[in-house]
Amino acid sequence: MAEKNEFLGNIGHELRNPLSNIIAQAETLLEDVYGPLERAQKSAVSAIQDSAQQLLQLISDVVDLGRLEAGASPLTKAACSVSEICASSLAMVAGLGRSRSIEIVTEVQPSTLGVLADARRLQQILTELLSAAALSMHTGGQLRLRISHDEGCLKLQTLGLAGQPAFESVHLLSRLGKLKPIGLALLQQLVQLHGGTFAVDEAAVHDAGMTVRLPLSRSSAEVSAEEPCLPEASSSIEPPLPASRRQRTILIADDQTSLVAVTRNYLESVGFQVITARDGGEAVQLASMLQPDLILMDVRMPVVDGLSAIRQIRASTDLKTRDIAIVSLSGHASASDKENCLAAGATAYLNKPFGVRELDRIIAAHICSDAG
Repeated sequence: MAEKNEFLGNIGHELRNPLSNIIAQAETLLEDVYGPLERAQKSAVSAIQDSAQQLLQLISDVVDLGRLEAGASPLTKAACSVSEICASSLAMVAGLGRSRSIEIVTEVQPSTLGVLADARRLQQILTELLSAAALSMHTGGQLRLRISHDEGCLKLQTLGLAGQPAFESVHLLSRLGKLKPIGLALLQQLVQLHGGTFAVDEAAVHDAGMTVRLPLSRSSAEVSAEEPCLPEASSSIEPPLPASRRQRTILIADDQTSLVAVTRNYLESVGFQVITARDGGEAVQLASMLQPDLILMDVRMPVVDGLSAIRQIRASTDLKTRDIAIVSLSGHASASDKENCLAAGATAYLNKPFGVRELDRIIAAHICSDAG
């Protein structure tokens, strides 16, 4: 089993590398060659990046499906915001929605709904469910996703726009099996891993009438949609394990969703646990509570900027938090910008966009060198 997982991880690593570079550097490379891009050119680059992102996700799905079938995917549950996970999934399927002119509308009841779940796996389920629904619909429609908690289960339901011609429910799964066989298999495996159910609504009268039920408990206190996905209460957090006994963790603090998605996919493919923050305030909180091995900190973020976040982490009264390696990420490659980051307490500085080689160099310098 271990050999199979390593083999799958190596394949995923090899296939992801060129795609990650395409997504991260396509626009910058063209601007370097031709100068500032016009609107039509930017649209074409965006389409290329969307397609590359979809292919990157497909590779991740293939690797993950193999790992699930090998039985090497335990669930790690913590209190999570359903609205936040839903937003992340929507970002992942935005390109597919645009390509089919489908408007995706979500409804979480209540909006502050929180559950005890493996956030990454729940996001995968939502992403695959939305993808399957969007592919099964007619173009130009509206896809609705309703999420609620009922009788001890989290219920995820997709429906098409009322009045549109519907596929006969008996044929929908076979259609999806041809359109999206890997994604459908991954969705079914993930639902099975949770002990849940996935079914096409037999009485559905609209497109994409599918329902997933997952036996997930609600968190004792509802989680605000603006809060990061964190363990339910600080008193329940276990102290970080020694580095030799736990999976290495990297925190990505950046509000650029495409960069976060690409970087996260790559880091997870090579064995790291990845947590994310959308602004410096979340990054400071996560750094204090979870003490990751490395932080990739964007300089310019809303609410609390990266430099302020670095200063707060360096001022922590906890020695382990204060000593976390922090790499500043910036798209402004100037000597003064680098000096400001290092003066704030950054361990190193990395220009954006960056490729996997630069990322590997950073990891080797600040994580792998002290692995022993």
